[in-house]
Amino acid sequence: MEYTILAIVGCALLFYSMTIRQLERTEITGPMFFVLVGIAMSYLLPSEFKLGENGLNEILPLVELTLSIFLFTDAAKSKLSVLQHSFQYPSLLLFVALPLTLLAGVAGGLFIFSELSLFQSALIAIILTPTDAALSKGILECSSVPEKIREGINTESGLNDGLCVPIFLVLLLLVQNPDSAVTTTDTLVVFIRELGVAFLVAAVATAIFIPLLKVALARHYFANNSSPFLLIGLVMAIFSLTQNFHGSGFIAVFVAGLLFDYFSPRKIRLTLVKDSEHIAEFIALLIWCLFGFVCGHLIINDITWPIVFYALLSVTLFRIIPVLLSLFFTDLNRKDKLTFAWFGPRGLASIVFTLMVMDTTIANKEQIATVTLTTILFSVFIHGMSTKPIANSYK
Repeated sequence: MEYTILAIVGCALLFYSMTIRQLERTEITGPMFFVLVGIAMSYLLPSEFKLGENGLNEILPLVELTLSIFLFTDAAKSKLSVLQHSFQYPSLLLFVALPLTLLAGVAGGLFIFSELSLFQSALIAIILTPTDAALSKGILECSSVPEKIREGINTESGLNDGLCVPIFLVLLLLVQNPDSAVTTTDTLVVFIRELGVAFLVAAVATAIFIPLLKVALARHYFANNSSPFLLIGLVMAIFSLTQNFHGSGFIAVFVAGLLFDYFSPRKIRLTLVKDSEHIAEFIALLIWCLFGFVCGHLIINDITWPIVFYALLSVTLFRIIPVLLSLFFTDLNRKDKLTFAWFGPRGLASIVFTLMVMDTTIANKEQIATVTLTTILFSVFIHGMSTKPIANSYK
């Protein structure tokens, strides 16, 4: 059976690689295609072949690593000169729109799912608050879209994953221990530790890596065929060390990417980033295929109208209204504000948080997972199909 699965995935990769331009013309993105492949596999394979929770938990490190590589490469491609003049937009998105989005998700969860507690609704909301710029590549790669929008979306996506981690961990602790008191001091300690360790590890690792890279480049110590593994190894080390010291690995790799963008040799930086991103994209497509397979088995038969209603609200109004409010007093025109508000696709970070919830014994975890996975599924298609038309509207 395993070889049958590999054969199907291999044929899907072959078909996707040979027809990618045609698929893009029909507005079918890579995640959309492989999610559909995964869903189809869930129905084609024998019913006794299931992927249990243990199987999902075992892939969590791989999903985390893939997300980390994307965060690093997105940051390493950022133009800090642009951000210096347009940092107000990601700042407003992170410190005004993000809390409002979280509150909207909590309120919506309490209203729609009466069986969920306050902390359980908050857990759903924080899982679905991070955005994934990788699902908006059509916007990020379209030169006709203003740089301030592209860099703003990219920076927000990179930082909100990490900023949501401490909140997620506190809420997960509260849900697991509903009768115990978690003080404000405990919460502050989690925030300071997660962010402080992340910045420290990123700074130290980058300060060591870049001089070594310059020496290796000057003396031709590495070959072109091994160069893609340089940044993969760096990201693995930074993320793992930060997590080991109870920091936010996602923030650490994003900060390291910004530092790498600023201090690394320009003549090799873009090549290393591009090669590493190709590896991450390959793994991400496999993860989206697995995500579709999980959706076919675990959630499609359990979806209810309240879940559909919440998922649609989460993908649209819970994001759009807070972002428009946060950008209300800026000099952006209406179209730019709506573009910022619309592009908040849920992706790998939300999958990581969902897998972490499924690894616990908290009450209603199946319903929480069904709600979050359904929202991610809707986001993949809603945002995927709308990316190209909006990008083309700027031409």
